[in-house]
Amino acid sequence: MKFLEARSQHIKKKFDKIYGNFSQWNLTLCSHTSHHRGLHQKVIAISVYGKQSKFTNNPMYSWETSILPFFELLINEINILLPQWILRVYIDFAGSTKSQQEYFYNFSNVDICDINNIPMFGSSLHKFLPSKMWRFLPIFDPYVDYLLSRDLDSPIIQRETETINMWLSNEHEKNFFYIARDNIEHGTFILGGLWGAALVRARHTLISIFQPMLIPTLVKYYHDRGDQRFLNHYVSDRVRDNSLIFDSYFCESLGGRPFLSQRPMNNCHLGCIRPCCSNATNVNSNGTQIPCPIKCRPKEHPDWIYC
Repeated sequence: MKFLEARSQHIKKKFDKIYGNFSQWNLTLCSHTSHHRGLHQKVIAISVYGKQSKFTNNPMYSWETSILPFFELLINEINILLPQWILRVYIDFAGSTKSQQEYFYNFSNVDICDINNIPMFGSSLHKFLPSKMWRFLPIFDPYVDYLLSRDLDSPIIQRETETINMWLSNEHEKNFFYIARDNIEHGTFILGGLWGAALVRARHTLISIFQPMLIPTLVKYYHDRGDQRFLNHYVSDRVRDNSLIFDSYFCESLGGRPFLSQRPMNNCHLGCIRPCCSNATNVNSNGTQIPCPIKCRPKEHPDWIYC
């Protein structure tokens, strides 16, 4: 504990040296449009970048074949399941056409955050902040009350929104963090696209926890897929006692409670990659099924073998 406190003080000094009195900054970390939405926003944040961006060599992130179709599906799910939430798209338009860029501005519940033109930062974040961590930026936004960090290519399903609604309830006011793990491969405490933060409940604490991501000399070690390593290096230990956690497989070793409803089909889990959770994919990707541990099933439903 003394080590964590000493490290936190060291990080705070570095942060203050770079940004001064950061709490006095009073703009959204997105765009003028997001600013005009006013206070108390509920935000779902994603990072979007094509294969021509300097931030990735992953061919899946193609403007032609994956980004726009994934985006349309995600918007439809938010409209149905989380209609009070705004989708923030932290985006690098490198490799896109003008018509593709214009397309993103056609949705009433979407705010476009051009990573080359973020209020107060301009283009500086583009130079040092890892792309998968752009979606963490609303943590520092005074206009945001709740943040969900998401993956562009994962569906939002009712099984997930039930847990989010529980987290939002007054019953869980002490839990300023939300974590979901729903697969045998989800063996890390926080997954980059399945966590949430209730800034309205602990804004100062959360800003302090996430300060390292805005310090270039610290965050430079977390490029590529380093977002989860960052979360587990700097965030996990400081939110562990104030998190509402749902877990299907690691509830004993990592903590967590059972999900509120049964898995809708074999290959459907939170954080899966599309076209999972559609009727056409009612099979497991590797042809096998792994039962959930008894202790990760609801007490009233021990029969939820795959929970």
